Amino acid sequence: MFKLLKFPIITIFLLYFGILFSIYSKNPKHINGIYPSLEFQTFSFIYEKEKRAGQEELLIRPFYTSYHDKLTNSQFKSSFYPLYYSENTDKWRKWSFLFIFGGDSVLHEDIGKDEDLTLSPLFIWGKGDTDREKYFSVFPFYGNIRNKLSWSNISFVMFPLYTRWEYKEFQAQSILWPLTVWGSTDIRKEYRIVPLFSHKSHSGKYDHNSLLWPLISWGVDNLDKKEPSSYSFVWLLYSKKESYYGNMYSLGILPVIGSISLFSYGYDKRTTEVDYTALFFLFQYGYSNDKDYRKKVFFPFYGYSRFANKEFEFITPFIYRMETDSYNIKSNNFYFVPFFHYNREYFVKEERTDLYYKFWPLVKWHKDHEGTLSWNLLTFYPVRSETAEKVWDPIFSLIEYRNQSNGEKKFSMLLRLYNQKWSENDFEWNIPLLMDYSSSTETEKFRLFYGLLGYEKKEEKKYLQLFWFLKL
Repeated sequence: MFKLLKFPIITIFLLYFGILFSIYSKNPKHINGIYPSLEFQTFSFIYEKEKRAGQEELLIRPFYTSYHDKLTNSQFKSSFYPLYYSENTDKWRKWSFLFIFGGDSVLHEDIGKDEDLTLSPLFIWGKGDTDREKYFSVFPFYGNIRNKLSWSNISFVMFPLYTRWEYKEFQAQSILWPLTVWGSTDIRKEYRIVPLFSHKSHSGKYDHNSLLWPLISWGVDNLDKKEPSSYSFVWLLYSKKESYYGNMYSLGILPVIGSISLFSYGYDKRTTEVDYTALFFLFQYGYSNDKDYRKKVFFPFYGYSRFANKEFEFITPFIYRMETDSYNIKSNNFYFVPFFHYNREYFVKEERTDLYYKFWPLVKWHKDHEGTLSWNLLTFYPVRSETAEKVWDPIFSLIEYRNQSNGEKKFSMLLRLYNQKWSENDFEWNIPLLMDYSSSTETEKFRLFYGLLGYEKKEEKKYLQLFWFLKL
């Protein structure tokens, strides 16, 4: 299926916000579930420790956090997140400093352990139990990288002076990449001397050629499909692509590079899709008869697209909306960057909803799919990140409230100078270093300065506590 200049601006938005907004791991990173707390300790915003059945969490903000799930034996740790984090299971481990310097290791059942250490893009080092996992790279001086970027091996010396790459039987080399390339097998060939000519072909799949690049290029694609296609390009004159039986066609006037032209038009009869563009990518319009494809873009003021079960819309680069309506999940996202974020996810099979609001830097509100409700006044992090919010928000929050799925509730004020926790049968509050109180069905306790003076009731007995160690 061919589309003329398919969502170029939308692609940029998704790539940017895909990096900016956290991508959540399947493994939990924080205490969760319906089981009651076995232990809970807190000291202002600095210290927090909690244990539930099979789970342990410790936070010393912002210096250190750790979470351990004993059932899956998964762990998550961080320090000044997102400065550093690590997570691991019995099968894999990965860690990162600012998402630039990091490493990962995987235990494969067939080839053993595979480890990578990366300082992107300057340093890459890999080791493992087999030769295919052992490599080393110091960019741009010397490198030999295996099984990365869709190639089985990439090597270079004083890049771009000399480069060599391999995939299965195919091997190619380059001097002053990308100006020169040469490599061939019985079924695959690639030659290039920029700007004079280039040729790239794979028997039964494609054949691409150019002369005086970027002035002239032509070729064929999809030779292994039912309907192959061909293309031709003459710089600043025209670009054309059409299929063998005429089911797909596109034409560009005054093309600059690839499918980016001053004016262009294209259609695909099989999907009934039609596309128009003007002023390169600034004006775009597209539709299909079944309403499964729509596109209207007046960049940078407004843009809308629908493809299959996904919709995207923006008003300026600061306001945008994304929706998904699939069999597994129905989601709705709205952003006014960086001040407002709304996210709703409905998990169809589980019949559960996750709802999230953030008015940065004033309020964050979240009700997760387990039913835990939490909100706080003043939020430090401008984007959604469960880990960053858990680490940093208590340091700045004026008020925090949490109604957990296990029936426990928590409330705090003024950077946790006052803390309160209660459930159906238990109640406790504390002011760090000054006083604390707790009660349950059988006990009641009140202390000043952690026991300098206090009162305790246990069943029918009552005690007066003095100087931390005396009970009267």
